[in-house]
Amino acid sequence: MTKGRKKIIFAVICVFVLGYLYRFSPKRIEFLGHYDKVFAHRVNSLEKQEQALRYFEGIELDLDYLKDKDVLDVNHSPAQSIGLTFESYLSKIDINHFPFLWLDIKRLDTTNEVEILLKLNKLFESRNYPKNKILIETRHPEALPKFTAAGYKTSYYLKPKLHQKKGKELEDEINFIKSVLLLQPNIGISSSYEDYSLMKDYFPNKEKYIWIITSPYRFKYSEVQSILEDEKVGIVLSKFRALSGER
Repeated sequence: MTKGRKKIIFAVICVFVLGYLYRFSPKRIEFLGHYDKVFAHRVNSLEKQEQALRYFEGIELDLDYLKDKDVLDVNHSPAQSIGLTFESYLSKIDINHFPFLWLDIKRLDTTNEVEILLKLNKLFESRNYPKNKILIETRHPEALPKFTAAGYKTSYYLKPKLHQKKGKELEDEINFIKSVLLLQPNIGISSSYEDYSLMKDYFPNKEKYIWIITSPYRFKYSEVQSILEDEKVGIVLSKFRALSGER
């Protein structure tokens, strides 16, 4: 084998190795220049929490309220619960460092809003955790006023794939969102980057929380940069693959 051929093979191997390692990089190329507003998505284990907080100033996690146990379980169904309570999760965060926490509370609605609010208040106040560094997100915006009044940031998790709706179906959905925001002018809206254009067109002055959960190899540099440059986009969630504790 000639030296030239060996160099080519070596270069190809290096490209594949670097490409594989890029899957684990917290610094995606398309987020360049805006890493301060990019947080880690679905940090649902203590192992992943520890790794994510080495690189990100904020993390998103999923909570499921188990009413019979009065417990907030850190889990995203249909994944099987590992019995990690939010109390245990929060206890592992350094009290001298308050990362931003985006809480996607899966079953938060008007039937349990008081219980969840009291539980969160107790946990955060016992640690002097600033409530303005907590985002409470739900698909049920009618459950948000008490959290907003308590000092938390709040967001209405919009129905998915708005960009695929047309005509009256889209019009009805936009009008519903407008009605929610009219009653609750201090909440934000959250959705996938796929719906960002609609969010910007219809709600240009509303605080937005966006997730960009794409393959690290699908470069959308211009599109992602335009989202990050929008002053009304407060947070962008990025896919973060942990070396251990991935779930």
